[in-house]
Amino acid sequence: MSILSEDTLITTNPATGARVGSRAATPTSEVEAIVRRAGEAQAGWQDRPWKERRAALTRWRRILSRDRGRWADLIRDEIGKPRVEAMAGDVLPTLDGLRWTERYAGRLLRGSTVGPSWQRMLLIGVARQRPIPFGVVGIIGTWNYPLFLNATAIAQALAAGNAVVWKPSELATATGMLLQEGIDEAGFPTGLVAPVFGGADVGRALIDAGIRKAVFTGGVAGGRRVLAACGELGIPAVAELSGFDPAIVLPDAPLGSTASCIAWAAFVGCGQTCVAVKRVYVVGDPRPWAEELAAAANALRVGDPSREGTDVGPMITDGARARFDDMIKAAVRAGARVIAGGEAPGGPGWFYRPTVLLGETPDAEAALAGAFGPVVLVRGVPDADSAVAAANASEFALGASVWGKDRTAARAVARRLLAGSVSINDAVTPTAHAGAPFGGFRSSGYGRTHGAEGLREFVQMSATFERPAGGFRPQLYPYGKTRMVKRMLDFYCRLFHPAA
Repeated sequence: MSILSEDTLITTNPATGARVGSRAATPTSEVEAIVRRAGEAQAGWQDRPWKERRAALTRWRRILSRDRGRWADLIRDEIGKPRVEAMAGDVLPTLDGLRWTERYAGRLLRGSTVGPSWQRMLLIGVARQRPIPFGVVGIIGTWNYPLFLNATAIAQALAAGNAVVWKPSELATATGMLLQEGIDEAGFPTGLVAPVFGGADVGRALIDAGIRKAVFTGGVAGGRRVLAACGELGIPAVAELSGFDPAIVLPDAPLGSTASCIAWAAFVGCGQTCVAVKRVYVVGDPRPWAEELAAAANALRVGDPSREGTDVGPMITDGARARFDDMIKAAVRAGARVIAGGEAPGGPGWFYRPTVLLGETPDAEAALAGAFGPVVLVRGVPDADSAVAAANASEFALGASVWGKDRTAARAVARRLLAGSVSINDAVTPTAHAGAPFGGFRSSGYGRTHGAEGLREFVQMSATFERPAGGFRPQLYPYGKTRMVKRMLDFYCRLFHPAA
């Protein structure tokens, strides 16, 4: 949890209440100067050869690898994840993402030419395309994956020749400081990457400080405020917002192994994962599936992640837990039945028991939409068409999954799902794919991070056209030669655009 006291951010372990980190908040009056200095550093950075930019990224990745144990411990203490989960879900995907950027960014950001093809007859010339960085990118970061979701975006922005001013979540102050520490050690130009610390006021100051592109990761309400602020200033933005991911279970899906996978995908990160499974649509009788998921949930060991054998740690704050509990109660009032969990255990820490709900109508889903905690709701549907309709009915469209032995049938269902990423017999883990784009539709945001699509979010394409001076050019003949031009255009249309 985070406490703002006398302009100081203090984070505490959500399992024990022990202090983890503290940092003075950045005065909003200083943010503009920080962005200006980043812009000054960026002017030289974008002109450096790719080989030099790549070398700095490589140094940073090696520092992160050297400190991977320290990172796993800090994520455990500040965010509340078991250490192995921090390593597998945050640290290693970050290292892979940076390595992918080092390996492929130079080729993907290389200029290219586009020939005129048949338009040569109109004397259209060759277009030479080149990517141009935006300048200073402002990144408003998140807490639930404080390394993976922040470092990868920073690395790709830098690879593309930008500067970065970024705000770690106020709930992840210590991890934010450690991330910046590694960047500084890697030897990037002074001021090229700079953090600002604080709450929403500092985030707004960052948007207003002259950045040229924004990246936001977080909840829908906060994301919409950021996007509205960017829209007022004409700043393009990437927004990766919340999910409410569906899983469709086809009749031939094996009960034991599938339920085990879905349980993990629902409760990883104490359910505080944007692509966690929240809705399960079973084609057929949902009761065996709800019971199997409940057995898996009840078997999980909830507690302090620093203790050996803990499976599920705490929620991030007491407020987050209270809001989540209110949503569970609202879903029950709307007709859902608690099969497992549904309550907070006694004692210190912001824990909540992994929860399985059985629903008969969409009403409970509506009450639960956007819930960010350890819950999965199971509902039976008569056929795959009904499952697809239910999955696509939500305003959230980040991830989705289909489960079944017949992969041809599963692919047919998957093609009809509206989501930024769709998995067959898998969930959550595909987000670690270093080369694949990540992002959502509808209320889950727009734009992409990671991979080639994410890299291209940090450049603008410019096209250059060139002719020799003098010579025969289209600009030399229109005036006074209308009849000739008309005949030529008529011939062109008959040749390339014949009427139906």
